[in-house]
Amino acid sequence: MQLNWKTIIKKIGQNIGLIVLFLITTAQAGNANLPQDQKAGAQPQTSAPPQTPAAKENRKRAYLRYIEAQRMKSLRTTKVDELVTIYKEIIQLDPTAADPHAELGELYFFTVRDLEKAEQEGLEAVRLDPNCLSGQKLVARLYTVSVRFDKQPKPAQIERAIKAYEEVARLDPGSAEAWAFQADLWQMKGDQARQLKALEKLSAIASPSPMEAFFYRQVMNTELSPDQTYFQLSQLYLSQGKTSLAIESARKAFEIDPESTVNARNLMNMLRLSSSGEEELNAYTRLLKKTNSPLLQIGYGAALVRVGRYPEAITKLRDYLKSDPNNAGVIELLASALRRSGKRAEAAELLKQAIPNVELSGRQKLSLELGETYEELGRPTDAIAYYEGVFNDLANKPKLEQPGTETFIGLVARLTRTYNRQGDKKKSQSVMERARQVLGEASLAVDSLTIDNLREEGKPREALEAVKAAQIRNPNNRALNLTEALILSDLHNYSESLELLRGMLKGNAVGDTGVLTIISSIQTQGGQLKEAETTITKALEIDPNDTDLLIQLGSIQDKTGQKSEAEKTFRTALQREPDNATALNNLGYFLAERNARYQEALPLIEKAVSIEPLNGSFLDSLGWVQYKLGRLQEARGQLEKAASYTRRNATVYEHLGDVLRDLGRLQEAKRNWESALEYSVEAGVIARLKNKLKTTQ
Repeated sequence: MQLNWKTIIKKIGQNIGLIVLFLITTAQAGNANLPQDQKAGAQPQTSAPPQTPAAKENRKRAYLRYIEAQRMKSLRTTKVDELVTIYKEIIQLDPTAADPHAELGELYFFTVRDLEKAEQEGLEAVRLDPNCLSGQKLVARLYTVSVRFDKQPKPAQIERAIKAYEEVARLDPGSAEAWAFQADLWQMKGDQARQLKALEKLSAIASPSPMEAFFYRQVMNTELSPDQTYFQLSQLYLSQGKTSLAIESARKAFEIDPESTVNARNLMNMLRLSSSGEEELNAYTRLLKKTNSPLLQIGYGAALVRVGRYPEAITKLRDYLKSDPNNAGVIELLASALRRSGKRAEAAELLKQAIPNVELSGRQKLSLELGETYEELGRPTDAIAYYEGVFNDLANKPKLEQPGTETFIGLVARLTRTYNRQGDKKKSQSVMERARQVLGEASLAVDSLTIDNLREEGKPREALEAVKAAQIRNPNNRALNLTEALILSDLHNYSESLELLRGMLKGNAVGDTGVLTIISSIQTQGGQLKEAETTITKALEIDPNDTDLLIQLGSIQDKTGQKSEAEKTFRTALQREPDNATALNNLGYFLAERNARYQEALPLIEKAVSIEPLNGSFLDSLGWVQYKLGRLQEARGQLEKAASYTRRNATVYEHLGDVLRDLGRLQEAKRNWESALEYSVEAGVIARLKNKLKTTQ
């Protein structure tokens, strides 16, 4: 067995007092669950030879020496060599006893640091008595340490360690250590089912013994504790789509150790998977009755925002800020609640006052939030000032770490978008050039931003060339491959786009919901509605809790004439996430377009626009419903804003043209219909637009 003992001893600990205590406790624990005739020093009945007077005398002497060894182990003055000598004498006097071999092996393992001798003694112990718990545990520990500290353990090593701990669990089903290490080893083998089974067994054990916890901590550098078990269970259940079990396990982990921020954050993330917003709020209410966790208070406030109960969220978060006034996360959440409730000026003032008082990382986040708020208020100059402040802070750093790099990339996207909306191409280009200096000419992030800008400018062929160039530098990059597929669909090369995406699914037995979603979108664009519905249904089977997938299914059902099914799907999505702006908009537009239920549609769309006032599609929906209600001037204003935020959108230009026609502005109406015709791909839409242009004089 190849093992670096310096590393192991450093990990396990060199305190001889702890090791001696460990050995005594292990011996006692190893004997505690065995029948009387199998305890240390006793000869197993299964292999006992005929007893001669001399043999009986030797066994008696062996037992007395064994008692002496136990006494000596408790003394700090005892030398290890003396103990080794005594155990060898015991073994010579009674060669059939298993436990003395196990305890001698433990001395070799923990103090003498002779791995080979430790293994020999452990294997001899289990050969003499397969039911010798201390022997089986020693062997299991040796094999597991070998796996743990081998940089590239072989599958056979892992399998051997698993079988050893299976023996420990057979003899002592209540051994937390046995089930914990089995779970870790099965994880190394990638066997989630058996890992889950081991963790479920572990969760049934109230708590590990002190020495099991000690050994596990030294080897794994983490705690062997019930809350950690439930934390791992929550993650595994989540990966298998067992949402209710994931939430329940996260709750148990938190209740065992409510002071743990890891447990609290994990529970908050899991509660977001509740079947509805109200269910999530009810769970928070029950939890907060038991513990006044600050993190759960914040989570409750965030849940109130998600279900659209903005006034309650604002009150709750303001109360929290009284005790922690410079908490950047809570300030950001409160600003979000204010913005979504339509109180953007108040949100801007809150952020502006808070920024000087929070720490740097929080200051940057709040500055970005304030910039976005100013954009929504129609104050792009103020927005740019805050964006540029953070941009310069990050760009002037000697080196950007990962979180800063991600913030910088998002910031470049915001700045270029804002400059482009103002028609200032020169400044937009200047930002991109600075980004190249900071991130490097060959940066994938710069390539992606360049490609996105080309797509937004309506230059799909140039964008495709840029993707091909980036793929040479970054072969087999998933994000670039997905972007290529999207650009091919922009060019109406649907079959080529779908072929590329299907190739990305090969070898993925489970399925990839991200790729499936894009495939479904492209099938919809290409008029393959039945296939699109089948694809998105498959994605939902993989992840039934994904609200975005549900919204896409509703849109496809709408296009295929399944009116009642589409409405039901949109409402289910809203039940899960009442604050989902896309679900609000899509249901509202569906009601207006398919059923002429304009009064019912209007508040849904107004709420969507309140949440995302810069979303051109939502503004288009609002303008269209206002038009249908006869509010032409309001409709014109919303649609003109929609056209500025969502360029090359045929629907927006057609709707604006219709409004302008009814306002008597025929030439302007024709120009917008011509723009709509330029960007249309559906045959029915093209025919309708041509007819409008032909018949309007």
